[in-house]
Amino acid sequence: MRIGFAGLIHGHVWGLIDRFEEVSEVQLSAVADATPLLERAKGRFAAAFTDWREMLDKEELDALVVTSDNRESAEIAVQALGQGIPCLVEKAMAADAADAARMLDATERSGMTLMVNWPIAWQGWPHELARRLADPALGPVFHFRFRTGHWGPKEIGCDEHFVGWLYDERRNGGGAIADFCGYGAVLAAWYFGLPESVYAARGNYTKAPGEVPDDHAILVLKYPKMSAVLEGTWATFGFDESANPVAHAKGGTLGVYENVVKLFTPGKEPEAFDSPSPEVQSPAAYFLDGIRNGKEPEGILSPVVSAHAARIVDAGVRSSASGREEKP
Repeated sequence: MRIGFAGLIHGHVWGLIDRFEEVSEVQLSAVADATPLLERAKGRFAAAFTDWREMLDKEELDALVVTSDNRESAEIAVQALGQGIPCLVEKAMAADAADAARMLDATERSGMTLMVNWPIAWQGWPHELARRLADPALGPVFHFRFRTGHWGPKEIGCDEHFVGWLYDERRNGGGAIADFCGYGAVLAAWYFGLPESVYAARGNYTKAPGEVPDDHAILVLKYPKMSAVLEGTWATFGFDESANPVAHAKGGTLGVYENVVKLFTPGKEPEAFDSPSPEVQSPAAYFLDGIRNGKEPEGILSPVVSAHAARIVDAGVRSSASGREEKP
């Protein structure tokens, strides 16, 4: 399998290169990037380019890993899919709902695989929580909440190329709202589907004025018979040990504590469920197996679910400007 990488400015790229190198039938055929990061990577690939378009024109690739900024990644994926090349796009799917829709359209037109890689897909708890939410004994969920993030890309040591586009509203789709509310949005979309409306509040509370589009954001999702609250942060220096995420249902409350899902019901001791690791624990192995065997990515790896997440975050960005609920 001849694999290409388009872009090196997404900080998750180095782990993805490692994962693909671990697959015996993979050849790292080509890499393209216009920054000095190309020097760091090119020794691991058979060919290197400064322009991803040139790479797609000159190289015969069996699959492409797309790890540029959220705006350019959508453009790369649309072109590659149109040329018949399956794509793995590192999260998030796109900078806005319109680009996500373009990517879905390119997938449908080409018949090629499109997978959106969310790192939490390789942990056990999202899958165990999905199984527990599907248990009829739990009853309908009426509220879901999820909070994630850290104290800032610069503060945790992200390189200047990653920070450069994360802090750019157009290239990222926002600040923390795009980076970390996206995780909550993709979980909500997987578990509960697309909401009726989204309300958001976001701001820059801890960084220098004008440094970031926002460093903390809250999305409130309204469904016909439930609500969800999703928080993304670049401002939190130290998290508490409370359950995260939490789902409140008619028959009890589910809380996730690291990799354990607990069920709380009145008058009983909490019931704990360990979360087994996914059967496939590598995005590279999962993606390539899907291509070989015609399997569509499932759960939060599905482009349809990720497009729903893009619509939720997009509605949140619009809501933060309008001060009103917005439809995703």
